[in-house]
Amino acid sequence: MDVRIDFDARALRLAKSQYDARRRRDAAVGVPGLFGEPAWDILLDVFIAQKSRQELQVSSVCIEAGVPSTTILRWLSRLEQEGLIYRASDNVDGRRRFVRLTDAGEELMHRVIAAIGPND
Repeated sequence: MDVRIDFDARALRLAKSQYDARRRRDAAVGVPGLFGEPAWDILLDVFIAQKSRQELQVSSVCIEAGVPSTTILRWLSRLEQEGLIYRASDNVDGRRRFVRLTDAGEELMHRVIAAIGPND
């Protein structure tokens, strides 16, 4: 009998665990933005949304990160320049834009999540 591992499901589970751990850590500290890692928060947020088959609007990116929207927009631009994300217009409502990982961004997230996840 062949055992098939769903790497996307495992990566999603590990990403959610990382995201939840960061939120718990930040809540325990009680000082918004003290351990700010906007790029990682954005990439985790977008990765989780994509693996959950959900669209993530630019306006919704990292709402829970507790950083100003100008900081998020600056980091979105940087991640776009690095070729890790892209912004796509909504076909139904042209005012809305979604954030998605590029292939390179998804590969990076799989690599990083595997490196920091449990060795099971």
